[in-house]
Amino acid sequence: MSAQSSEFCIESSGGVLLRRKDIYVAQLEGDYETMGRQHGELAAAACGDVVALYMNGLLSKLIAQAVPSISRSAAWLIQELFRRRNSRDYGADLKAHLRGLAQAYNLPLADAERLLVMPDIFHYLAGKTFTTLTSPPSCSCFFACGAATQDGKLIVGRNFDFFGRGVWNDNQALIVMRPSDGQAFCWIGALGVCGSGQGFNESGLIVGLHSKFTTDLRTQGAPIFKLVHEILAYCTTVEEAVARITAAPRLCGLSLFITGSRERTAAIVGYSATHHELIRPEKEYLVRTNHYVTADMQRLQRGPVAFMRHTQARFQRITALIEEKYGTLRVEDGPSILSDCIDPYEDRKRLAGNLVAATNNVQSIVFSPDDDTLWLAHGDFPVCLNDRYCGFSMSALLQGDEGNYEKEDLPGGSPLTGEERRGLYEFLQAWSAHLDNLDNSRAVQHLLRAAEIVPGEPVFPRLAGLILLKEKKYARALPLLLKNAEYPYRDALAHAESLLWVGRCLDLMGRRDEALDYYRQSSALNAQPVCAAAERNMNTAFKAHQMWSVTPEFVIGAALAKY
Repeated sequence: MSAQSSEFCIESSGGVLLRRKDIYVAQLEGDYETMGRQHGELAAAACGDVVALYMNGLLSKLIAQAVPSISRSAAWLIQELFRRRNSRDYGADLKAHLRGLAQAYNLPLADAERLLVMPDIFHYLAGKTFTTLTSPPSCSCFFACGAATQDGKLIVGRNFDFFGRGVWNDNQALIVMRPSDGQAFCWIGALGVCGSGQGFNESGLIVGLHSKFTTDLRTQGAPIFKLVHEILAYCTTVEEAVARITAAPRLCGLSLFITGSRERTAAIVGYSATHHELIRPEKEYLVRTNHYVTADMQRLQRGPVAFMRHTQARFQRITALIEEKYGTLRVEDGPSILSDCIDPYEDRKRLAGNLVAATNNVQSIVFSPDDDTLWLAHGDFPVCLNDRYCGFSMSALLQGDEGNYEKEDLPGGSPLTGEERRGLYEFLQAWSAHLDNLDNSRAVQHLLRAAEIVPGEPVFPRLAGLILLKEKKYARALPLLLKNAEYPYRDALAHAESLLWVGRCLDLMGRRDEALDYYRQSSALNAQPVCAAAERNMNTAFKAHQMWSVTPEFVIGAALAKY
């Protein structure tokens, strides 16, 4: 047991795993194969293989939303294709780490190699498909220093948005690697995962990834976990990191947000497989979500309208909050920015939809290198809405000084009432039932409970109606879609979309005259591209087979559809 805490301590093969403030802290030391073995043994002792199995099965679950009968075999074939085309280029250090991790879990090396490219596969499919297999918009981040902050302090705030409710957030970890012949660095991720999209190193670099959706794709290139590993392990400046990212083709669309705390600057490299953009701070701050910035990269961008609106909403809202606090921004403001629940299109508080506090927020972090502190929120999804951010010393973590790991916590910035929290919990239960358990009956049950608790939130009846519509339960879907359409929308596009889905449900029920009335109302709002879809349906009735390409999406709180 640790002398500083009653929480457990495990040692294995020279590695040490503690749990502080209910968050795992792993110290790995030696060559990369040794550190991989330490990581695997410690993770297996603490949480078994639950995280690795979840990551390995996630692609199958996404495919099962469209074609359940072939989901497992299709997922394996896709993963194996990417492994075979890329594993020889993982690099000696990362390959050795995977070898040690696989040995600890008693797995073939190929299994660990397939896990390494899972994030890239999600984003590759986002460019190749349109709805069902598309990963949702993920991650929001801001950097500010100098004139933008009070006392000139450098502040980074980051929401990591992903899957894995009850798995990733329950096993989130600060995984410190101290290679025998290199610099120390820390992955911020989940125990047992063979890499991470975010972390920091002893040279003062802080790294975070953001999803992008592009048509410029390859099946052979640098995986995101490899890029992040190389930046943290080998780079000492922002420019070195930029050069590392842009040196060779990648697999898919992503961006990396690089902060140099010693240089007091930042840069975003938004990339596709063979192109990239470089975005620098203006007015000593920088904000990033999930859309490209330059015209050249926007030409390659793809994704449903709902995704683009989601990323733009988060970008607009964070930018507005920083501008509002410009010159007075403090570390204490970080949690309130990251937990913001205002939908800028509606200009009001919402529980789901186009929010910074995204439904799939799995980790929320505030960094203040000037205070030698990072704060990590902990709890249920969205993690950013929990009551506290747990403080840790960045230098003590990198040095393995366990007696000085802990720093003072920050209060969370959640704006939710007790009833809103209860309603959101039911919504999250519905999402878990839908995605993780493929149980739409249970999902609808939880959505109906959420709507009862918070009757003013339109996302709850909307998603329940869309799920029932997709299952051809039209009579049950109609009153829920009507309730969604009755909401006093300020956003014309959301209003038009609500009317469109009522019309489509009526069409599927054979009530054509009533459907036409709703299509006319939707079209009259002149909100593209929804009004164009309404006009097409005025000419040609909506058919059941067209629901195949429609996906009820919990993160954006709406339908992914080809309008």
